[in-house]
Amino acid sequence: MKIKQSSFSPLLFIIIICSISFSSCLKDKCEQTYTYRLYEPVYMSLTNLRAAVQTLPAKEFNETGKIYYMEPYLFVNEINEGIHIIDNSNPSAPKNIAFINIPGNIDIAVKGNTMYADSYIDLVALDISDPMNVTEAGRVENIFPDRVYENGWTGDPTQGVIVNWIESDTTVTSDCNNYYYPMWEGVFVSATMDIASNSSGLTGTSSAAPGIGIAGSTAQFAIVDDYLYCLDSWSMDLFDITNPTHPVQTTTVQMPWNIETIFPYEDYIFIGSTTGVQIYDNSNPATPTFISQFVHIESCDPVVVQGNYAYSTLRSENSFCGGFTNELDVIDISDITNPQLSKTYNMSSPYGLGIDNEYLFICDKIAGLKMYDVSDPLDMQLLQTVNIQTPIDVIPVNGLLIVITENAFYQYDYSSGGLVELSWMGK
Repeated sequence: MKIKQSSFSPLLFIIIICSISFSSCLKDKCEQTYTYRLYEPVYMSLTNLRAAVQTLPAKEFNETGKIYYMEPYLFVNEINEGIHIIDNSNPSAPKNIAFINIPGNIDIAVKGNTMYADSYIDLVALDISDPMNVTEAGRVENIFPDRVYENGWTGDPTQGVIVNWIESDTTVTSDCNNYYYPMWEGVFVSATMDIASNSSGLTGTSSAAPGIGIAGSTAQFAIVDDYLYCLDSWSMDLFDITNPTHPVQTTTVQMPWNIETIFPYEDYIFIGSTTGVQIYDNSNPATPTFISQFVHIESCDPVVVQGNYAYSTLRSENSFCGGFTNELDVIDISDITNPQLSKTYNMSSPYGLGIDNEYLFICDKIAGLKMYDVSDPLDMQLLQTVNIQTPIDVIPVNGLLIVITENAFYQYDYSSGGLVELSWMGK
């Protein structure tokens, strides 16, 4: 799924970190030395991109992303590469059975025997009726045209899509009075700068409806009835999937910039963003209509809902998230037109979360996986913390908890009121 961040140049992204040492007496000529790491994009042509979908033998996990559960299968995204298919008929002994090669894949959603997945700029419909032989059944081309890569870098769409980077270093020396900007066309640059006076020796350095699967809280795809919703950074694209293998875009709902996650609940859609939670009336899935919003300080924000409360984790892990807050907000939505903050709980670095009746599960990435009793949402009780590395998102379903980390997934039985590990798979 594409993420539009900010107005970075499409050809050049420069970070210059400077550490300058000063002397009480600088003489003669001053020189400054820049050391650059160049990132030259490697492109895949659109022709090759659109011929790349295929089912391959199962392979090991490397960099896992989103998860999706469609009994008895678990689908695990390998970021920008495709989807692992896990036979989860026995959660105590899951089987990695196949891998769907989908370049540029981030998000998925499933209804019946059809999986919907992004492939860089395209939306692909896949026939998964035979998980050992998944085939492409339909494609909507150029529906996500403005793919933005890591750190806000963009590419040249006439060359295709960026699938890798070639790194190299170079050093340039110039006079201190002439500030130097590298201008290598089509190459992205990061830089460090050393400054030296050649006379003083001074130096310085720096360097879930029937037939529809269940997604985690960080999902940007969702299915309601016969409609697929796909989030952009500032809009939601709707596709009519009455004919499952031929999705048809029907409309685009404009939203505030920086939307991140989508969570359908009853007749509503809850959109998490870096500035708050947007609530839409979805009683007619063809035309979601804005109702209200809960505004919080700038921070990354997945959200889940149950009853009269929405639960939203806020984190400030990086510059994209912004802010300095790591917490869980409990939001009273009993008046859907006027959501109000009811309680805040401190967290370390919370990511995804999931709720099932009286149990709330939070991926507090630094502190581990946490399980709470939320019988009283305003007096949550911590029941258990499991120290697994980098938990990112969860799916709780009927006593089974599926947890994704940066390179693995775990499964727990929580039916007895505690987390009992059943299995894990990954690095």
